Amino acid sequence: MGIISRLTHPGELLIAIGLLALGLKRVNGASPRHVRLPFEATLAGVSGGGSVWEGPLHGARGGRARLALYQVEGPLEAARPVWHARAQWTVAADSPERSFTAELEGMVDWKSGATHLSGVVTSGWMKGAWVQQIGQSVNGDMSGILELAPGRREPRDGKPRS
Repeated sequence: MGIISRLTHPGELLIAIGLLALGLKRVNGASPRHVRLPFEATLAGVSGGGSVWEGPLHGARGGRARLALYQVEGPLEAARPVWHARAQWTVAADSPERSFTAELEGMVDWKSGATHLSGVVTSGWMKGAWVQQIGQSVNGDMSGILELAPGRREPRDGKPRS
């Protein structure tokens, strides 16, 4: 005898379906709190040995962002088109409780303009969340998406998750 045939009242079936739905995970693994912050940033100058971009965040959350990018290798490698880079994102959201700082590391390909950095939110809103920047540099300005995924931390082997 199956579980559905054991249920005697229609309300019991609805409760059983509701409890089952609460226990299911999303099929694609996406978190309902996964956050995407589109940005545009203009080169603001050099500070502390790194290049700095500043600009608005777009979308419902709004605010301003500051990206400080530092080349990891020495000065001789600066002439190469692809850099291993570290970055610090500082986000001053329109809603102060959603402001945060994140430390990222990854690659910048100046020839194609592609940037891909990933790391962790180190302070403020969503502290500890995995964060990645996927962007494009055009004529010295940066644009792209900053993605935050709570509960996804850097793997132990140091390689970004796909």
